[in-house]
Amino acid sequence: MRKQVTCWAVCALTIFSCQRREQVKGDLLIKDVQIVDVESGKILPRKNIVVTGQRIVRIDSIGSAIDYEVAQTFEASGKYIMPGLWDMHAHPDDPEVWRMDPQPEKRDLLLPLFVVNGVMGIRDMAGSLDVVKTWREKYRSMELLVPKIYAGGPLLDGPDPMWDGSVGIDSPEQVKHVVDSLIVEGVDFLKVYSLLPRDIYFQLSQYANEIGFPFVGHVPFTVSPSEAAMTGMKSQEHLLEILKECSDRPSGEFMEGIRKMKNGIDRSNAMNAHRLSTFDEVRADSLYSLFVQEKIWHCPTLSMWRKNAWYEEELSKDKALLAFLPQYLQAYWTPEVNDHLTHRDNEKFIETKKKLYSLYLQMVKRMHEKGVMLLAGTDMGANPLCFPGVGVHNELEDFVQAGLSPAEALRTATINPALFFGIKADYGTVEVGKIANLVLLDNDPLGNIQNIRAIDAVVYDGVLIDATAIEKIKKNIQDAHKGTLDR
Repeated sequence: MRKQVTCWAVCALTIFSCQRREQVKGDLLIKDVQIVDVESGKILPRKNIVVTGQRIVRIDSIGSAIDYEVAQTFEASGKYIMPGLWDMHAHPDDPEVWRMDPQPEKRDLLLPLFVVNGVMGIRDMAGSLDVVKTWREKYRSMELLVPKIYAGGPLLDGPDPMWDGSVGIDSPEQVKHVVDSLIVEGVDFLKVYSLLPRDIYFQLSQYANEIGFPFVGHVPFTVSPSEAAMTGMKSQEHLLEILKECSDRPSGEFMEGIRKMKNGIDRSNAMNAHRLSTFDEVRADSLYSLFVQEKIWHCPTLSMWRKNAWYEEELSKDKALLAFLPQYLQAYWTPEVNDHLTHRDNEKFIETKKKLYSLYLQMVKRMHEKGVMLLAGTDMGANPLCFPGVGVHNELEDFVQAGLSPAEALRTATINPALFFGIKADYGTVEVGKIANLVLLDNDPLGNIQNIRAIDAVVYDGVLIDATAIEKIKKNIQDAHKGTLDR
């Protein structure tokens, strides 16, 4: 019996030793990691991920008979990995802040903050296209860590534009020349703005549709969200004008009383109170159905509305983050300077802002239930406390506050941007063949969306930036800005 057991043992050892182990080469091995599958909303069993160049080339089960020959190994030890995030409404070169005369070398340091906080791509919603081109070149030459940027260039506004750097369009006849010129300059889309006159807006939408070029932005004051949807505005921003379309039209008597008010804030408070009290959910549902029918995306920027409404409380929570900002932006994010922080002493005005935010949460919840396609965006730039990178974490938490699950919220910053730009073959999920833009987390973000803040490392275009490198980048930025303003 002893001889028989020994014989089997020898045979088994011989078979095992003769098995061929697969040899896999690559640049980076991320070992023993749990993949956050944002499509299914599940955590996949532990895997090894191999990156070569910029792309994921292998995803293998733990325990596979594989020998890896790689330049670098990251021991994930069962931590979590998800696709890189996108900020779909950002202004790192915000024209509203140009009045502060920002120094380019200080402004440029906003860009790495996106990447080290897991945000690998942004949609630049207004700014100098030349600056964007410079950023892209600095990334190619390895001078600056810059997220992937899709840019719209200058705002397209009415004859008397709201902000510096905008293109003021005086007549419908000018539309073709303006649009053609911007396309030649290299914009990825057109962004329309609030003061664009009705006739010019419709001419612009008609021409953009004729040439098949996307246009997005603010629903102008003179156009309703339903009209903008019917003209093919690809994405509408900030939920603008929805409350107006879905509330009762003010009576002549009410409007006469509004006109008699000498204080503009009193007029604003009265109008918003009327709209909030007459908001019709049935009309809103009909509008949301139209958005679904016309395939119109929405970028609500909920965190921007919250930061503006509760500025004082939010400032107290965010104070340590100010050290990562250049002095000009710290200065602009104060009530003494910032256009969005006026009238903080008017309790009714602030209370109205808080009520609007609560309604916006309800709107987003219902939009999602109806199937409206949502995008995560922060309005980072002039808006106070909308930080580069961290702002996306805030936005995803607001989506969950509105009623989305953590997985559904994550899709607004991963898969949905990839679908919006038509780049899902390269971005949006952790899969073989995709560009390795990845975020490694200490804990499961599907269990708690706040876990997206606990970043252990990021991989950007195939390059690992571990915790030590992240902290070094952050410290260098802090040192360059030399502290915070005294508040």
